[in-house]
Amino acid sequence: MKENGEIEIEISECSFISAMTLTLKSDENIPEKYILPPLQRPNPRLMDHPSTNLPLIDLSLLKDPLFRSQTINQIHTACNKLGFFQVVNHGIPISVMQDALDIAKEFFHLPSKEKMQFASANVREPVRYGTSMNHGTDKMFFWRDFIKHYANPISEWIQLWPSNPPTYR
Repeated sequence: MKENGEIEIEISECSFISAMTLTLKSDENIPEKYILPPLQRPNPRLMDHPSTNLPLIDLSLLKDPLFRSQTINQIHTACNKLGFFQVVNHGIPISVMQDALDIAKEFFHLPSKEKMQFASANVREPVRYGTSMNHGTDKMFFWRDFIKHYANPISEWIQLWPSNPPTYR
């Protein structure tokens, strides 16, 4: 921790300040690495008229032999053309999804010192906390914090996941 209370972590000759810390310091200047050049900023006028429709894929159709191939092709096309898609009828109960979101919020509200235990410049770390993909080479840092961890098979990775909050694992 710096004298002014700013939390910063050094990761092999690079550093970052979490987006949550930046948000709490809204009265101070934002570091240049977190400010997109004007030409790279989102254009609010385009938000009212999106030019791309988000693919919506019904995963329940994978169980139907008549629609399985078509659904796989929809996923393939969405991944190749856009890189993401929305799924419906995936079978995950809303309560499970809400619990996951609540636990993630708990993790991100932990003190920075606890979250920084998982900070790493190595993108191949099985558990990694950060703001950008590569803090050493990225010219711009993203205005978000993330926690990434391997999960399959869960028995191989869960012991590496954060133990705080206690419900995370």
